[in-house]
Amino acid sequence: MVSTPRQRDRVFALVRDSLEPLDAPVIAQTLGIHITTARFHLNALIDAGLVEGTWLPSETVGRPRKGYVAVGADPAAPVLDALLAQLGDTPAARRAKAAAAGRMWADSLSDPGEPQADLPDPVTLVTTTLTRLGFQVSAAVSSFGTHEIQLCNCPLRRIARNAPEIVSGIQQGMIERVLERHSPTLATQFDVDVRPDPAGDCGVTLRLTTRSTHRAPIAG
Repeated sequence: MVSTPRQRDRVFALVRDSLEPLDAPVIAQTLGIHITTARFHLNALIDAGLVEGTWLPSETVGRPRKGYVAVGADPAAPVLDALLAQLGDTPAARRAKAAAAGRMWADSLSDPGEPQADLPDPVTLVTTTLTRLGFQVSAAVSSFGTHEIQLCNCPLRRIARNAPEIVSGIQQGMIERVLERHSPTLATQFDVDVRPDPAGDCGVTLRLTTRSTHRAPIAG
């Protein structure tokens, strides 16, 4: 692959100056380079700590598009942190208010129509919604009525760095409301528990547990 440092500088400048995440096809088309070349430079910029990846919401079912933003490019980050701190004095209080915000987020999605008479598959319902919102679902396992969905919380990664309890609350409220909107009966059958990756990586486990076997979630 023939490339030059100047070409990489152009890729970085485009990502840095953009007001929104850009994906590789847009970068390639804008700069008149091959998409493989664009991805090569983007990966090099990630290794250099100048660019980071994110998942972009998809309007269709399927794997979300990967976007790129400059590291530290958000000048509003300190203001966002200050606003989030106003949600409460304790992690539990902030998580409770974040759950309410998550329910509002779910309500912003397109109308699911009339509640379904037949119970939909909760895993399909949740993973489809998460994918539409830009989450990457990495695995889903069902056992004895409990469903565990592992996902990357990239759309909320900047909040997760300093306030993981807010992200967990948003995700919990959102999933509870999604179940309720599609099937009130289904919503009464499951409790939703969201647990961040203990290693601190960009990931969480979302657990749907039948209420007859539900165990109290770990406080976080």
